[in-house]
Amino acid sequence: MQASLKSFAGFSSHLRDWWSEPVDYVAQVQYFTKRSKSGPIQVLIGMGTGFNGVLSLLILLPSARTPASQIAVAVFAVLQLFWGWVWCYRPWPSRQVSLAFVGSADIAIAAVAVLDTNWLLGLFAFNAFAMLSVLLMFFDGPKVLTGHIVWILLVTAAFAAEVSIAADMDPLAVTAKALVLVTPVVMTPLGIQLGIWALRNDANESVTDPLTGLLNRRGLHLHIGELLREATPMDSEVAATVVDLDRFKAINDTFGHTTGDAVLIRCARRIASAVRNGALVARIGGEEFVVVDLAGAGHARQRADSVRHAIAAPADPPITASVGVASVTIASFAAEGVDLIALLDAIVERADQAMFDAKRNGGNATIHVASIDGSG
Repeated sequence: MQASLKSFAGFSSHLRDWWSEPVDYVAQVQYFTKRSKSGPIQVLIGMGTGFNGVLSLLILLPSARTPASQIAVAVFAVLQLFWGWVWCYRPWPSRQVSLAFVGSADIAIAAVAVLDTNWLLGLFAFNAFAMLSVLLMFFDGPKVLTGHIVWILLVTAAFAAEVSIAADMDPLAVTAKALVLVTPVVMTPLGIQLGIWALRNDANESVTDPLTGLLNRRGLHLHIGELLREATPMDSEVAATVVDLDRFKAINDTFGHTTGDAVLIRCARRIASAVRNGALVARIGGEEFVVVDLAGAGHARQRADSVRHAIAAPADPPITASVGVASVTIASFAAEGVDLIALLDAIVERADQAMFDAKRNGGNATIHVASIDGSG
């Protein structure tokens, strides 16, 4: 019994975290963008939306039995065709535009369902609602999805009551039965979204450093392919920058580990702010960090110096860093049969050696070694 109570308490905490976590819409879109999937997904959403508009004109409009219903179907069809064009031919919508799409569709679908006691219209409306639920399940948060589900249940109740009255049946009984049958179906996307959230969090924890929030070594390995896919004609090298804080043990010994952790977090933030947005930034040891990024010829040393200067900016307690840089051509990563992880580890190791040379020379310095070839 006690174990069950603890399990329930843990699940309740899990639910609260899921419910209260802010929606990072951009990050969720970028997840698919980095994997070259956002374009096809966008087109599929647009085609599905436009197809609904065409079906509405060809099948639903002739089936509508009242002028109000015909107007509702026509408006819905026009909206679907418009949004289909937006999804197919415009950049991926912002969250505000996405919510406008869902909100306008929810209202139009409700009108199609409740302005005519036509089972064909009701079935079509339920399917259209389900398509929107799938979109929200992947690209928005639990609050918006819950609001959408509540709206579906209200429309279902209204449709069931109208149909039962038209058929001279008990509207309360019919509506209750309809809700009992429909609720588990419409609630399913919410449960799936919770599962996706939990899996995503577990995956993030396995590739990130718990103290600083940066990648760990496994995360560095996992994301190198994504970094290479971002390469532009201006980029000619993959540069690895190894950063080791100077005399960090003295900070722990003098001020304590709590202050030492605060220094690590401060340095992590400064490193991340000093590099390009798409750069991979990781903590791979106690006070050792790695930045892996694309660079034009001759730019790697300049970027490494920017990181070193950012760390050494005035702060209490002050700290400096020794920095080593090594690079390899992008062509080496693209060579047939190359092991991306092994090559990445080779340039990180070379940069690590350069960092130790900088530390032996007194620290607060950057050493850039010559580029290595793909063989390491």
